Amino acid sequence: MKTFSVVVPVHNEEKFLPLFLKSVCSQNLLPEELVLIDDNSKDKTKKMMLDYQDKNNFIRVFSLKSSDEHMPGAKVVKAFLFGHSKLTKPYDFLLKLDADLILPEKYFQLIINAFSNPKIGIVGGTLIELTKYGTWENAHPMKTSHVRGGLKAYSTKCYKKIGGLIPEMGWDTVDELLANYHGYQVKVLNKLKVKHLRPIGNVYSRNSSYLQGQAFYKMRYGVIIGVLACLKGFFIKKSLSFFLWSILGLLNSYLKKEPFIVTKDQGEFIRKFRFKSIFRS
Repeated sequence: MKTFSVVVPVHNEEKFLPLFLKSVCSQNLLPEELVLIDDNSKDKTKKMMLDYQDKNNFIRVFSLKSSDEHMPGAKVVKAFLFGHSKLTKPYDFLLKLDADLILPEKYFQLIINAFSNPKIGIVGGTLIELTKYGTWENAHPMKTSHVRGGLKAYSTKCYKKIGGLIPEMGWDTVDELLANYHGYQVKVLNKLKVKHLRPIGNVYSRNSSYLQGQAFYKMRYGVIIGVLACLKGFFIKKSLSFFLWSILGLLNSYLKKEPFIVTKDQGEFIRKFRFKSIFRS
């Protein structure tokens, strides 16, 4: 029987955490360990997690005293890596989930089943959000080959090959690109709908947009592919501000020669791969 473990970074989630944990605990297949990381919460989040820990022997709660500074990408991955270090039991698959989700029935079982193909390295469902009309729908156009950062699942072999997660903006893109580099496939289960209780929204802050452009550079996109990626973001998000600030982040990183987060060979693969897919939906 294949086993899996789950790590969930949590920050100020008292509103949504009970719904998330209820959906986890009601699954027909449970993880070896569910590690919950209280990342410097100021509300009742930690108490709620401890209550669930007392009632479920597979749940373990840890606290992390991180900075209050908003660090897109880096903060959540650092919390995840801290949680990952607390896992004690062997597992075949590793899941990173956000705490503002409601998992559908048999979610874990369907995720694990998808790994029956050994070429699959990363799997996830599809996020849906509540519209103003009261219906649950895909909120944003997103390429069907991309697993959103809030519901990643990795085979252990793939996770080790890519070297774990990188605490940088763009971590949830570079992990998939490195998986492809190492010969793994990424699979989105489009019919497996996961309710996302906190809408992502179309508005990107200037800082987030700037860091996104910086991430394009650090992944060795190069100027041409980087600009095309910023332009694609503009059309998807319908935000001129995102385009301008991401371009600024890209070009400034180029001028400052910021350190890369992938090797030269990986960068060459990534540029070719992204050029082929840049205009796909």
